[in-house]
Amino acid sequence: MKVILFLLLGCAFLSGCVSDNAIYADYGKWACYKEQPKVQSLFWPSVINFDFNQSNIAESEEIKLSQAVKVLKEYSSFNLAVIGATDPEGTPEYNDALSLRRATAVSQYLQRQGIARSRLVLIGTGENELFINTDDQKKNRANRRTQLILLDAKHNPVDIYFNKLALPSEPLIMNKVNSL
Repeated sequence: MKVILFLLLGCAFLSGCVSDNAIYADYGKWACYKEQPKVQSLFWPSVINFDFNQSNIAESEEIKLSQAVKVLKEYSSFNLAVIGATDPEGTPEYNDALSLRRATAVSQYLQRQGIARSRLVLIGTGENELFINTDDQKKNRANRRTQLILLDAKHNPVDIYFNKLALPSEPLIMNKVNSL
């Protein structure tokens, strides 16, 4: 009886050690991969915005996507998560479909530029991933978007290092920014 009680107490104690955030922990030498790939770029378009109730890509956003194409062509083993989102206007079912149409529109643009469909992961989150919670139509533009997250060959997020263009008297500075 004491052994069973001891085992139950031990299990209860150990279960308290588990965290929902464990996936984000630094596992050091126990990590699944030793070195995370790094990308150096002048610009990464982490967000592509859309007009209200639209899934077509504006010309200004296509210019941003062209930089993603350059990076994806340079790093041919990398993949891309395209996560569509909406503002809270409309029904949840409609917004789920619209967010996926936005992700699909970005995917189709990238495919027309020569990026294989097999390298793209499409996700529609509807209105569930609001960037800003507001009723203001102008401010809601931030919610009408797709997020672009660069992934390595094993679908782990890649760190992107942005170059700060150096002035003649300044050294080149590398600023690390995580793609998440």
